[in-house]
Amino acid sequence: MEPFPAEITQLENQFVRIRDSHYFYSPYRTETQKTTVKLASSTIESFTKLSPFSTKGSSIVFGSYKEIRPFEVSPLEVHYMNNYPMAKFSTMSKELEVSHWGAITVEEIYELKHAGAVLKGGFSRFDYQMRRNAASPSFRSLVTTLPGSASNIYYRDQIGNISTSDMKTDRNGDIELEIQTRFPIFGGWQTQFYLGYTIPTQNALFVDAETGRFNLKFDLFTAFNDVWVEDMELKVILPEGCTDVQVQTPYPVEQSTTRRFTYLDSELNGGRPVVILHARNLVEEHDQQVVISYRFERSRIYVEPAMLVASFFAFFVLCMLLARTSAVTKVSGSKGPKAASSSGDLKAADKKE
Repeated sequence: MEPFPAEITQLENQFVRIRDSHYFYSPYRTETQKTTVKLASSTIESFTKLSPFSTKGSSIVFGSYKEIRPFEVSPLEVHYMNNYPMAKFSTMSKELEVSHWGAITVEEIYELKHAGAVLKGGFSRFDYQMRRNAASPSFRSLVTTLPGSASNIYYRDQIGNISTSDMKTDRNGDIELEIQTRFPIFGGWQTQFYLGYTIPTQNALFVDAETGRFNLKFDLFTAFNDVWVEDMELKVILPEGCTDVQVQTPYPVEQSTTRRFTYLDSELNGGRPVVILHARNLVEEHDQQVVISYRFERSRIYVEPAMLVASFFAFFVLCMLLARTSAVTKVSGSKGPKAASSSGDLKAADKKE
């Protein structure tokens, strides 16, 4: 879908061109077929006419066509008005930090851009307010669906926390979050924002009773509606001590691993394994689950609490030793001067006698 013209003013409608084929692309000979093109509006500037065809409202019906040869193509082009917001995430970075103590923290960073016709000329706040209810290719809000068990939800940008959001529970028990940007997004404009939340570990992490392996399951695609992702990076931070990490993806993506050291992690324990997945040009059809499987000794969950207990114990022992050493030093210092003064008093008394 290509914006045509490529630039429009704030008060103009957006027109686009789509290119396809009148025929269904097939390796087989087709006896008869019909193609229906459903558009976003009934304002059609032009289209490639291949008889027979008919138009009805926002739909164009081509055919039926007879005896189509294998792999035959008939170029189709339609130029029509489409004010639907073309929202895309230029970059999307998602980070999941897994903890066996009961919570998985998620933070997502989005670079949002309007991929439609670029705004030509200046922006007028007055014109925007006057035409708020009129059809326009600009947009200001996005809707996402979070798990019903999500908590500690926040939405912010580089300036700070954004309060222009609305959150409610849908009929399935999930959380529907509608966020609004600080300014309307026109063609070519972009903004960045952060979205974070916490979900219970048991909602995404499961144990295979036969093998004893832990299986982490989550969606690869974004939960926002009506967007596509140009470049996505997903980082999954597993607990320290995980071994034999295996990744199952529904389709090929770039994979790599690294290590991260956070609170109470050490070189001795190896740090936290980080699985990095990278993909490009994702759409809603890519919304499938990823499974990360690993082994984790249950006793390792007590390593960090034991380190905390040992650290506090060592600190208190050190404080106790320092306190006792200071007390002994004071006692020794106080005895020296008193003894000297006592011997001096005895010598003075002998002289008097």
